[in-house]
Amino acid sequence: MITIFDIVSMLGGLALFLYGMHMLSASLEKMSGSKLTKILEKLTGSVWKSVALGVGITALVQSSSATTVITVGLVNSGILKLGQAIGIIMGSNIGTTVTSHLLRLTEISGTSGIMTLLKPDFFAPLCAIIGAALAMFSKKSGKRTIGEILVGFGMLFIGMDLMEGSLSPLRESPLMGELFTKFGSNPILGIIVGAGVTAIIQSSSASVGILQALSVTGAITWSSAIPIILGQNIGTTITAILSVIGASKNAKRTALAHLYFNVIGTVIFTVAVFAVQSMGIGDFWDTTIDKSGIANFHTIFNVTMTILFLPFTGLLEKLCMKTIPSDGTEIDSDTSALAPMLLATPSAAIVQSEIVLKKLMDVTCDCVKCALERLNGGDIKLGERINEQHTAILKMEDNLRQYLFKVSECDLSDAQAKEVTEMLVRADDCIHIAEHCIKIRDTAEDMSEKGKGLTIAGKREMELLGKALLFLMETAAKGSGEQNKRIDAKTEPLCFVISEMTELVRSRHMERLKSGECSYEAGSLFMGTLIDIERITKHCSNIGVSMALQYKNNSLSEQEFARRIHRGDTEHFTEHYIGYKEEYYSPLIAE
Repeated sequence: MITIFDIVSMLGGLALFLYGMHMLSASLEKMSGSKLTKILEKLTGSVWKSVALGVGITALVQSSSATTVITVGLVNSGILKLGQAIGIIMGSNIGTTVTSHLLRLTEISGTSGIMTLLKPDFFAPLCAIIGAALAMFSKKSGKRTIGEILVGFGMLFIGMDLMEGSLSPLRESPLMGELFTKFGSNPILGIIVGAGVTAIIQSSSASVGILQALSVTGAITWSSAIPIILGQNIGTTITAILSVIGASKNAKRTALAHLYFNVIGTVIFTVAVFAVQSMGIGDFWDTTIDKSGIANFHTIFNVTMTILFLPFTGLLEKLCMKTIPSDGTEIDSDTSALAPMLLATPSAAIVQSEIVLKKLMDVTCDCVKCALERLNGGDIKLGERINEQHTAILKMEDNLRQYLFKVSECDLSDAQAKEVTEMLVRADDCIHIAEHCIKIRDTAEDMSEKGKGLTIAGKREMELLGKALLFLMETAAKGSGEQNKRIDAKTEPLCFVISEMTELVRSRHMERLKSGECSYEAGSLFMGTLIDIERITKHCSNIGVSMALQYKNNSLSEQEFARRIHRGDTEHFTEHYIGYKEEYYSPLIAE
């Protein structure tokens, strides 16, 4: 019987599960530019590899729900794509059948030997302990991030285990046996009961175990067991569905792919099985089923459906995309245009690289916009958006850089070699700009948490400064995308104006600190943001200079040419400088 204590325990487990999922995804984002991404890309390079990975992980942890939740976290953090995740999910359905075979062979719930070490109730607390130690005591940021991943991983499984434990009385309840035996004879009701019971106890392995235990009584026949087993595969998707609360659209599509795979598979198998039964094929339908029969049918169903779905993973992905369509806010970080086959024609490879670089610049520009909006009191969800953009920028830059290195090894003209070099420079500037956006976001959140917002004067000054900075970033991105050889003529004068604005804002802020109008803590955060703005301005300047150097056609050395640009010793500099000063600096003076 379920008590109030069991309900509270279940809700507490759900809270731990959801927070662990959030912490795992957030920590994985920090690791997305590291070796982890490359390892997973190799392991999921094809659908077959993805399926094999899903089988292996699930067989080890004895939980398809656990594998699916981890996969959702990887998709949510941008490390895995939806297509890669679908293969892992299909494999997890096969891997989960291992438990039923263990129950059949050993007559125990995997409680002896090495199986105990692989159960979540052992390794989850261990992961949390190790992770907490790394997160609290390690001086290296990389190790702290690994610690946070382990803590999130541990909390996720502790929460899942707590939920299952609080509902464990249902496993021994006579009601479960009655549901399986009475309703199993009706195919539709059997599927509903199988799905419902599995959703409640959140474990298809446990649900199958209950059915196997009941089979010993001789009350379960083949015709009643089959619909229940099919329903259990639908019920197991509830954990993944819970895990995507507040997650990204791609994470929600991943959970939906899990649901679609099991629902469609159940429909197909139900029609096929009972079509065969109606034709009078086989005389075993009304005979009792044993543990071996349950385990074998469970495996046959999942293996068969995986094989049938393999050629249609692309269609399943499209179905999920249609169900949860893009609202225009998703980040386009696709770099598939960087095709290896184009390396045979370097000019074509360079053109595609420019397309990807333009996309990278656009995402970086949007990242600056979101960071400035968050600083000026924008929605807290902007922080998550900046994280997504930062992850996308890291991945795109890494893919582009690796591809450009390969292009540089081809037979290039001097102009092409120069273009490749300058593209690498601009891509690197995007990375640094994104890092400063993260710092601005962190500053904004620190101010919000500590209740140390900007003064009215400081907020207005930051709005004017941010307006100029955003226009500078947009100009740099647009000029790079349009191959504007004199983009420096527009960016460099504005860099001078922003520098003057920053100095004025800094001096005014120091006056507010001296007068006590602004607190020291808030003032320190404000000054840090001004430094970030100066650094972003510098990287925008580098982008403009990079374009000018790419198309340099004078006798000056690159160093001297760059120095002249930075000094403002270029054509039309004064004209643009006066215009920008009137538009951005004058309103600041008037404040």
